[in-house]
Amino acid sequence: MQWAKNGSRQNSMQVTPLTALPTAEARTEEHVNIFALQWFSQMRAGEIDRSHLSSDYSAHLTDGAVRKMAEYLRAHDFGAEPIGTQIMRRGTNGDQAFYLVKILYPRGDAASLLFGFNTASKITGVTLISMAGD
Repeated sequence: MQWAKNGSRQNSMQVTPLTALPTAEARTEEHVNIFALQWFSQMRAGEIDRSHLSSDYSAHLTDGAVRKMAEYLRAHDFGAEPIGTQIMRRGTNGDQAFYLVKILYPRGDAASLLFGFNTASKITGVTLISMAGD
C-alpha cells in the first residue's frame, strides 16, 4: 500500500452535508473531511446511513455493532462536539482508497479513524484507531 502524508487544512464544523461522496476521480480532501465528520456524528448518534456503505460492509456492520460503537463514542466524547477534521495520511491499494482522518475537539483531544472507499465511493470499512485525550 502506498501512503502519503498530508498537511491538509483543518475542516470547520460549519459545513454543508454531503448526500454522497463524489467518485474517486472527483473526490477532494475537503469531501473526505466533511464525509468523515458526518459519519462520526451519525455513528455517535447510532444512526448510520447504509446507502453510503458497500454491500459487503453493510452486511458486516450489524445494528448491534453500531449501537456498541455509539455507546463507546458517547462515553469518550471529551465533553464537547468535534470542531473539525484533518486528513493525516492517504493511500491506495488496488481499487481501494484509504484515509486516516483525525477528528478534532476543542481542548486538543482527537479521535483517529481509518476509512476505506471503493471506486464507487462506498465505505468499505471504518476502524477507530484511537480516542486520545490529554
